[in-house]
Amino acid sequence: MAMGCRIVTCSGSERHAVLVFDRRNDLHFPLTLFAREVVRRSSSGTARLYLNVLIPFFDWLEMDEPEGAVHPSWDKPPEVIRRVVDDYLVERLKCKVKEHRAGFQLVSLTDATRTTVRVFLSALKLFYRIMRALDRYRHTNPLLDGPSEVLREVELQCEVVAPPPQMPSVSGVVPPRKKRLSDSYFKLVGESWIPQVIDDVEFPARILTGGREVGWRLQPECITRILFESGCRVSEVVGLTLGDWAARGFLQEAQAFSKGSHGRRVKFIRFSAATAKLLRRYFNTERRQLDESHYRLDEYIRRAQGHGNDLQHVPLFLSRRRTQLTAKAFREGCWIAACQAAGIQADVHQTRHWYVTQVMRGIYETSQGQPEIDRRLRELIEYMGWRSGWETLQAYQHYFDPQRHAEMQDRLHQRLDAALKNKVGCRAEDHSPPSLPPGNDSQAEAPAPSDDGGRDSDLEYLLALGGKRARTD
Repeated sequence: MAMGCRIVTCSGSERHAVLVFDRRNDLHFPLTLFAREVVRRSSSGTARLYLNVLIPFFDWLEMDEPEGAVHPSWDKPPEVIRRVVDDYLVERLKCKVKEHRAGFQLVSLTDATRTTVRVFLSALKLFYRIMRALDRYRHTNPLLDGPSEVLREVELQCEVVAPPPQMPSVSGVVPPRKKRLSDSYFKLVGESWIPQVIDDVEFPARILTGGREVGWRLQPECITRILFESGCRVSEVVGLTLGDWAARGFLQEAQAFSKGSHGRRVKFIRFSAATAKLLRRYFNTERRQLDESHYRLDEYIRRAQGHGNDLQHVPLFLSRRRTQLTAKAFREGCWIAACQAAGIQADVHQTRHWYVTQVMRGIYETSQGQPEIDRRLRELIEYMGWRSGWETLQAYQHYFDPQRHAEMQDRLHQRLDAALKNKVGCRAEDHSPPSLPPGNDSQAEAPAPSDDGGRDSDLEYLLALGGKRARTD
């Protein structure tokens, strides 16, 4: 058949929730087995995510249609697979691949590179790991760089010779204590950290609507609302305790730890009154059913006041195992499914970028002059807890400066258009042709109002550089 591989979801099957059929409409056993293991280890959403980037590669393996040449099959020795992956990265994903003197390959991105390169390499590495575990691939994993003496030497001296890519200080991320070279044979390099600016005001509503479509209960809705309303990280939200909420009066704020604070509560997060009300309802209903003591919120408060119970050890969000919910469980069990239902490809961390984008837009639209803008930006930096505040903010400015200028241009164009229409109307009554504005001695057309295409293109470019692609429309 001309069509490529396709994915079929079997909701009633426990062993194989996801099936893959090849271009001949036969069951693709390797990818189906891979999907089964990914579902078992993670979720069906993760399995589909990996399959969506692997299927084009397997289609390409079977037949390179423009050339009509058959590529080697997936179970060939590592040196053959590495050569094929190298070709695929260059020809189909538009990457640049260069061999490092230590033997592995350095993969650089270009303007034409698809944003799924990292996901593709991770998925393919996991695919061969699973095939080896199932004894269906009899060689070493071709996507792994072997533990050679050269690799260990490079890892020990990576600060001097060809260091692995590090998150820059502008990202606000605490650098790792020990720099380690990736074990991947294909290593991505040259990626710049740029905030993924999300300027769609309907983004939160779309996620919440998708969540309701897949049967979200109160817990994931509370977490998602807090993420969008506070701008904090998902690990900081699911890590909240009842003591964190109590420390701010059980109202619209909670104290929280930050990345790199090692659990110390060094900041606070703020959310809406509606979310606080929803959080109380969750605590007294869904969470109470999972709580070993089955206490309501007021009962915990009474016991803390009367017996000195430590509320800092009471998780705010419980998993089905009655333990504190993890970021991984929320991401894979709730977020991915909601995004799929909403038709959106977005990482949960983009809620943080969305929050910053909206706050900055509000600052520029409502402030009276530059001094007030600077003061409110300093407050934003302090609230977000950025280690390199103004540098991080500067990355967002790269988006807002041209956008604000375009908006000023639009207003100028509207005034100019109104003035010209008024002038043309007056001249029409006198049956005289309209004259050019004084001082112009050459013909020139007033620039047409700019459309959204340029801005959307720039937004997509920023998203691609940020390493994730968020399609919110």
